[in-house]
Amino acid sequence: MSIFVNIDKTLKIFAKNIFAQLTIDRPFPQNYFEERRIDWIENGINKAILIQPNFEIDGINSKKWNLTLVAWTYNHIEDRIQWIDYLVEEKNFEVIENNIEDFLKISYKKLKSIKIDNLSKPY
Repeated sequence: MSIFVNIDKTLKIFAKNIFAQLTIDRPFPQNYFEERRIDWIENGINKAILIQPNFEIDGINSKKWNLTLVAWTYNHIEDRIQWIDYLVEEKNFEVIENNIEDFLKISYKKLKSIKIDNLSKPY
């Protein structure tokens, strides 16, 4: 059973309401992990809310979870500029599960305010 079983419906409704795409899980080189990702484009800027396990040197740690906000675009053919914020970092999944509605509202508000001037080259 998926760890997202109690929040999938909320995520689907949220994504539909903001005209975004919800992606469920994805393969990882030589591994597989559960995640949820909500993506949309606004004013030429890609925006995403990611709920993922923690990536560590030894691999994927599904005991720690992150809720990450990302905005990005390309200012030339290959020059990616971006903005990243961690709303939840390295917490038990229950923290996300128990607060998902509030976290989605906060995430959307933060990402809605991101403009091209907020983006910069990654390090």
